[in-house]
Amino acid sequence: MNESERGVIVCGFGDVASGLGGLAWDIGEPGAVLLREGEARSASFALEEGGDAATLELTAGDLTLGATLAPHTAEVPLADGDAKDPHGLRFSACAAEVSSADGDQTLHCSGYIARWSSDPTQGAATFRQIAIERGADSFLIATALGRPGSAGHGEERTSGWLLEGESAIPYDEALISTQYDSSGKPTRLGLELWPVDADQSSRAAATRVSGSSLGLSEAGATTAGLFSCHADGTEGFGSYLLWRG
Repeated sequence: MNESERGVIVCGFGDVASGLGGLAWDIGEPGAVLLREGEARSASFALEEGGDAATLELTAGDLTLGATLAPHTAEVPLADGDAKDPHGLRFSACAAEVSSADGDQTLHCSGYIARWSSDPTQGAATFRQIAIERGADSFLIATALGRPGSAGHGEERTSGWLLEGESAIPYDEALISTQYDSSGKPTRLGLELWPVDADQSSRAAATRVSGSSLGLSEAGATTAGLFSCHADGTEGFGSYLLWRG
């Protein structure tokens, strides 16, 4: 599949314990970040899709990592509670087999592929996408869209889902918070996800996630990277992508 056919895409994999991971995206301009032994580098990527798996290759200088992303299920469409998504977001939780070009490291971990049939940044001032692993075929997913003239998170349209196997359960409300460094790069994320009919007077009713950056990269209008995330007492890899128009 060539770049023009695949549309807007974000894909990644990671294992917090080993400090190994990668994230690649193509939103107007392609970019990637490669994490090895806890060190993050800006990278280029090549993605081949076909058959039962996709092959993602990340290259940063003399270091190359290859990951085979095998989806646990077919792509799952993610729609808001009103069953509408104008951008056609689809998500696949994947099993990732990762190996270095020199063959000295092989890892099995979680990964994902997210794609949109139309550009979610068109006409937007900001766009955010968060994906956080919760197990082999389970992810927490959130997006936020800010229109021109909007002032930060509070005026963005946010959506959130719990993906489990072939089921995507939309949350009634998704709240995203971000801390930035002096150059405006995200360093910490917070996420609150409220299910439908939840008692919002009770903190226990929401799923809460906190995350700290493991490494970021920039490409054009996009800053994105891998995060170490904590949700309900569990730790896993996550990714955060921020596009600013």
